Amino acid sequence: MENKDYGEALIKLGLTIRKLREETTSFSQEKLGLEVDLSENQIRRIEKGQTNPTVKSLLKIAEILKVNIKDLF
Repeated sequence: MENKDYGEALIKLGLTIRKLREETTSFSQEKLGLEVDLSENQIRRIEKGQTNPTVKSLLKIAEILKVNIKDLF
């Protein structure tokens, strides 16, 4: 995968997580972070596509948002 494609995939992942968080919960980034044991800053960076979250983090996020992990992609 080219770097451009990789970056675009992270941005799309982050946008999807943000959309799901805003549409399905009343959680702030801080609240989601507390629920999944990540800092607010880590959630912000994930949602902006600035970091590559671990599978474990994605599984926790999907669980809290009540979606299947595949729905994040």
